[in-house]
Amino acid sequence: MSSESIAALREVHDLIASFDDPSSIRRAADELPGVAEKLVSCAAELVDVTQPDNLQRRLSFAVKAIRAAEKAARAHRRNPLTRPLSHARFALNAGAARGWLQGTLEELDGAASTPPSPPPSS
Repeated sequence: MSSESIAALREVHDLIASFDDPSSIRRAADELPGVAEKLVSCAAELVDVTQPDNLQRRLSFAVKAIRAAEKAARAHRRNPLTRPLSHARFALNAGAARGWLQGTLEELDGAASTPPSPPPSS
């Protein structure tokens, strides 16, 4: 496993976790661009990880949620009339991304701490 990729996933998770109050949506519009691409590159580096089996799927859901949160943050900035809806969309998608990343990191931590099983004897 690539420790740099796992560290980058933790960094993204911590960034998403820092968007915990309603005013953070203003900051998110500036800080989220590029985060989805960072996750995509981490996923590409972790493609050879056999455990957990659904790692790529979890990361793709996190990327989708981050892109949706970024879109909501931009909409919040552009259109004052829809700001309450933008807040709700942002909170929902940022929370979803955080959850997908948290689950991924827990699985990777579990896979890293589990010793490899010995090859079957014939």
